Amino acid sequence: MHDSALKPSLGMLDVVAITVSAVTPASSVFVIAPFAISQAGSGAFLAFVLAALLALMFAWCYAELGRAHTSAGGEYVYAKRVFGGMAGYATFLTVMVMLLFIPPVLATGAATYFNSALGTQFDTQTVALAIVAASYGLGILNIRVNAWVTGIFLLCEVAALLVIVVLGFGNISQPLSVLTQPQHIDHGLLTAAPWALVIAAMGTALFSYNGFGGAVVLAEDMKDGGRSNHHAVLWSLALVVAIELIPIGALLLGAPSLQDMLASPDPIGYLLTAHGNETLSRLVSAGIFLSVFNAIIAIVIQSGRVVFSSGRDQLWTPALNRLFTRIHPRWESPWLATLFLGVPSAALTFSSNLEGLTSFTVLLLVMVYLAVALCALFSRVLRSDREHPYRMPLWPLPALLATIGAGYLLLNGLLDASVRDTLIILGILAVSVILYSTYGKLSPTFQKR
Repeated sequence: MHDSALKPSLGMLDVVAITVSAVTPASSVFVIAPFAISQAGSGAFLAFVLAALLALMFAWCYAELGRAHTSAGGEYVYAKRVFGGMAGYATFLTVMVMLLFIPPVLATGAATYFNSALGTQFDTQTVALAIVAASYGLGILNIRVNAWVTGIFLLCEVAALLVIVVLGFGNISQPLSVLTQPQHIDHGLLTAAPWALVIAAMGTALFSYNGFGGAVVLAEDMKDGGRSNHHAVLWSLALVVAIELIPIGALLLGAPSLQDMLASPDPIGYLLTAHGNETLSRLVSAGIFLSVFNAIIAIVIQSGRVVFSSGRDQLWTPALNRLFTRIHPRWESPWLATLFLGVPSAALTFSSNLEGLTSFTVLLLVMVYLAVALCALFSRVLRSDREHPYRMPLWPLPALLATIGAGYLLLNGLLDASVRDTLIILGILAVSVILYSTYGKLSPTFQKR
């Protein structure tokens, strides 16, 4: 007989460290923020502020659901309990595909910074494969060990961002109005940026904050039984916003020439070149690499908990359910569940279409956000039999705003999606129907609401 229960060993700060690490604030600033700057110019700062407000709506949804429906399964468990088994299966498969794609996407991006830090020219796919393999190897270790590992790497990540903060605020060259009065480059000239560009950049900014909700899948690992899990969600978002927003403000204020920075394909490189040197640039690249590597480890830990929960809920064949719920006697982790996505995730590092993988992953993310928002909107009504220890302020307004925001982003994403991506999403829904009609209806655990 194998132990099939997670050992509660994490405090709230441990959960926050792992969750913030999964968000990778440094890579968001160094990789994603430049896209927002190219979209909206200096309006990127306001886009990040507005996205933070929308993210708060989602955080309140996660916080309330995480306390009312404590489970390592996270989003799919909420969907199952609020809307039924079919919704649960569809959400579960969407989350699984998203967790499958994120590590190779991040690892491929990290390979560039690995070479920049060391001054090497290793093959990108080889480096990405090594990163994914190492992340899954570390992901099966004791959760306390991983909390320390991710915490240390997170400090390195923050140190890299502090370089931008010091260089920017130490060499302020632009007025504060540059943050509140958006400007962009139009036909080579610096002009006022229309608000439509700022709103358009909100989607990019929201993606940079993504991951704060991952705290809910670690609720069963908490020593207090998940009673402080809602605090972990909200603190994770607060830290992520601060860690990202402050450097972006410093970046814009420290630009010797706002026009040159906005016209540059690498605005952060422009600042480092203007106020730093090559050694500093390499150190920052090392920090970015460690931040992405750290994120993949944290995501692997979270994915292992989701697969573990699916085995406990008997979503698979009896043999797979037994394997996924095995806890390693020494590492006290759901090691087989954690390794489940390892091979296909590593195989995706050989894909040459990184941009396509990224856009599809964002589409899946918005689908999951919409499911969470709808669950938070209807959980109190459809599950009045279940206690809601934490209640978001001003309900149902935050949940309604989150639903509208996710619905708007999803509609725009689907309109721009390729035929292949649309067919994959339809395939996920079709497989959901098949699995629910077979194993799902036969599982007394999954049917239990």
